Amino acid sequence: MDEKEKKDPKEISEGRKSLYYIGMALIFLGFILFISTFFQGFGDDPFSGGQDAFINAPIGMVLIIVGAILMNIGARGAAGSGLVLDPKRAREDLTPFTKAAGGMLKDALEETDLLPAKEKREEKIMVRCPSCKGLNDEDARFCKSCGNEL
Repeated sequence: MDEKEKKDPKEISEGRKSLYYIGMALIFLGFILFISTFFQGFGDDPFSGGQDAFINAPIGMVLIIVGAILMNIGARGAAGSGLVLDPKRAREDLTPFTKAAGGMLKDALEETDLLPAKEKREEKIMVRCPSCKGLNDEDARFCKSCGNEL
């Protein structure tokens, strides 16, 4: 592996980003072509000047579909989008999204009372009872399980 391939697995490669943005541009161009069909003049005879206008709609639809496929592959990678059937590589391709989703979930849980924030967490030192091996607070004089002196 050269230095370019040794990258942070949380980052999306420049090639995938480029593919994503090319797909986005194709969708935009396809949309413009599709919509232009409705705004072009058809002339007096619908069969004379209008035939060229109607070719834009199918070309636009094809560009939209190809752009969507390229965006999907760019965002999720070849294996993550299902183009290549390799579960291990799919996990690697989807790592940036799973890490982001885990981070967002952690942030959401910290805002609730379900998971205390790091600032709210207190480290609690526990003392093990020599008799029953139960855990007790560090300042306890007697075991809360068996009652023996600590």
